Amino acid sequence: MTGFQFPLVGIPEQDRGNIEYKLLLRDTNPERLDELATQMKFRLFEGGGEAIYIIGIRDDGYPEGISEEEMTISLETLQSIARKINAYTEILRSHEDSETKLKITELLVRKHKDPEKLPMDIPVVTLGNVDSGKSTLLGVLQTGNLDDGRGSARISIFRYKHELESGRTSSISQVTIGFKVDGKIVSQDKIHVPTDMEILEESIKTISFYDLAGHEKYLKTTIYGLSTINPKFALLIVAANQGVLPMTKEHLGLAVSLRIPLIIVITKEDMTPPQKYEETLNSVKKILRIPGVSRIPLLIYNENDLYLGINHLPKGDIVPIISVSSVKGTNINLLTKFLNLLPITKTQKDKQALEFGAYITEIFFVTGVGTVVSVQIYSGSLRVQDFVHLGPFEGGIFKKVRVKSIHYKRVPTKEVFSGQTATFALHQVKREEVRKGMVLLGMNMNLGASNGFVGEIYILYHSTTIKQGYAPVVHTQSIQQSAKIVKMNKSVLRTGDRAKVTFEFMYRPEFISIGQKFLIREGKTKGIGQIIKLIP
Repeated sequence: MTGFQFPLVGIPEQDRGNIEYKLLLRDTNPERLDELATQMKFRLFEGGGEAIYIIGIRDDGYPEGISEEEMTISLETLQSIARKINAYTEILRSHEDSETKLKITELLVRKHKDPEKLPMDIPVVTLGNVDSGKSTLLGVLQTGNLDDGRGSARISIFRYKHELESGRTSSISQVTIGFKVDGKIVSQDKIHVPTDMEILEESIKTISFYDLAGHEKYLKTTIYGLSTINPKFALLIVAANQGVLPMTKEHLGLAVSLRIPLIIVITKEDMTPPQKYEETLNSVKKILRIPGVSRIPLLIYNENDLYLGINHLPKGDIVPIISVSSVKGTNINLLTKFLNLLPITKTQKDKQALEFGAYITEIFFVTGVGTVVSVQIYSGSLRVQDFVHLGPFEGGIFKKVRVKSIHYKRVPTKEVFSGQTATFALHQVKREEVRKGMVLLGMNMNLGASNGFVGEIYILYHSTTIKQGYAPVVHTQSIQQSAKIVKMNKSVLRTGDRAKVTFEFMYRPEFISIGQKFLIREGKTKGIGQIIKLIP
């Protein structure tokens, strides 16, 4: 075919994954329809309830195309298959070759909502300099109401009075946006504002946005959020009228170092002169190409660009760039469609079959309930009234406790899974016994606490040299503790150096695992690494 080429053209169909090629689907016998329905179930399972079907393309990736009549039959057949397994189909785009008049069509297939199950959740962090418009953009996405130019849209995002007064986020606030099976946002209902429970009941997929602080003095909060949340994607917000600032580079560096796939959103396009906008856009493209970042910028102007960006986003080699206005609404619909198609990563599904494990991120005392902990679940699943091990306490010991109730996004639920953030009410546990960085582990999990670890580390920045005895703050999951360097395979470390370093926790043992990523921080010093050995 000539003309527009689909992003996957030339890539053979994969046995695994949620993408299926079909050259032609004929109205066939019931037995064959059952086989195709089983195949669709597998693709939906691989995609966490979503699959992409491309009709008119061969298994080897060649875009052969089919006639309009054949395409009509194929689409009707695909809808029949979807109905058999209670799935929904939506045409994403269709292309007709200008010479041959042959067609290719790409469709989204989604399983309808199971009322007994929570929607699959995708954690996304929003990064960017102070006053770049992060909170305002999230407010617009959540409510569907445009901003008045004075920050009216961000009111629903702030958690504290001083944030309302200053207009600046100083904490990690969470915004949940739920998508219906047809791609519409649940919370944008103009007649009835849905409750938290209704959002979960109506959503086929939710995106949890964690709005991290953009001011330099809150960098510790931002680093804590990145290390604790384990986001699948990051939105880096750049204000067109500000350009690329030092904190923009700081946040970009952290996301790249942690290998979080990036989407860049340029805001305030409506209030920026064309010359300044072009300057900002060129600066963004330039910083993405520098050594150490080495990403390909992809400007999203239309839906064809959008699908190309979605297909490459999980690999991390391409960074989609979308320019929006929260006041005029420019490209807000395009950004919404992009978010609607964010893929569920394979690791999210695989980890649900493992033994339960969760890190405690916050602790509360609720009158009449008792001690309540907010947790980030990194593996397995847990039901109400299940027993877990809580720890480590002094000496590295663990205590058996019962989870008497579970809330997910402020809604009571019976079960939660890996990748979700939830709150647990713990039976007969005192508030002062619990701290951030502790874990809740399934009854079959191997218990143990480490006094230190050996890690392979890369120094992102240090003004002079790092030597043995240096004691930065180590961030890994929700753990924050000073750790002393007791051994290095190099005499000194400088910016850009890689080394094998042994850390010793200074105050208490922690539950950590081989393969876990960690960040070090002390003033402007920053480094990133991976744990390769535990020290009992």
